[in-house]
Amino acid sequence: MMRAKGLSLHLGGRAILDQVSCTVRPGQVTVVMGQNGAGKSTLLQCLAGSVGADAGAVEVDGQCLAALPPEELAAKRAVLAQSVHLSFPLTVAEVIEMGCYARYQQWTARQRTARIDHYLTLLDLQPFRDRSFPTLSGGEQKRVLLAKCLLQLDADPAAPSGNRYLLLDEPTAALDIGQQFRFIDLATSLARKRGLGVFAVLHDLNLAARFADEIIFLRDGRVLASGPTHAILTRTTIRDTFDVDCLIQEHPHYAGPLITTLPYERPYFAPA
Repeated sequence: MMRAKGLSLHLGGRAILDQVSCTVRPGQVTVVMGQNGAGKSTLLQCLAGSVGADAGAVEVDGQCLAALPPEELAAKRAVLAQSVHLSFPLTVAEVIEMGCYARYQQWTARQRTARIDHYLTLLDLQPFRDRSFPTLSGGEQKRVLLAKCLLQLDADPAAPSGNRYLLLDEPTAALDIGQQFRFIDLATSLARKRGLGVFAVLHDLNLAARFADEIIFLRDGRVLASGPTHAILTRTTIRDTFDVDCLIQEHPHYAGPLITTLPYERPYFAPA
């Protein structure tokens, strides 16, 4: 498991994180939600090891994350950032190949090509193999970056044993509704099939309800509530987190809730 214990971080005299603890379990999807500035992306960056907390610690399978060598850390966790801007017109295959740099010397050129082809096929990207990455649509770029992350973790049945973690920072940003659903469905289904622990920052309550095993609600850098999705996704926690009321009903097509947010400060009237 990946575990954060009592993380606190202050910037400019403000508490960005205040005694935050959470757990990311292999084979499960953990989603963190909250208002803008609640500390969601900062928590993800602490879990990734790119930001150090003032207090607390992050452990990966019982080891202190800060003590892991870069090569070992790269093999254990991969991060899909909110946005990636490339200064050079790299091809799709070249962007995906970045995922194997931590083990570049361990693989022959033929082995690297085979792994790249494997993930191109897995994510239906073969037609874009030689396309310039910047020319792709937002959804296509996200799939390419996901392929890079999967290659970095090399999380397939033939890979050596050991837990791996995929950290997604607002992966649906700038995607249309259909792309949002397809991308999260793809990422979470691959994660569950391959035993990856997924930690995702999301803003869409219904996407979280559909795909998350556990949800963490943050407010002002503190954990307001956390737990299994079916138990924690309530009208009370949503109202306390976002200052909006909502109606929660059974989804007509999926097993789980359908959440309808109500106009701000409007009275709540239960349906007849």
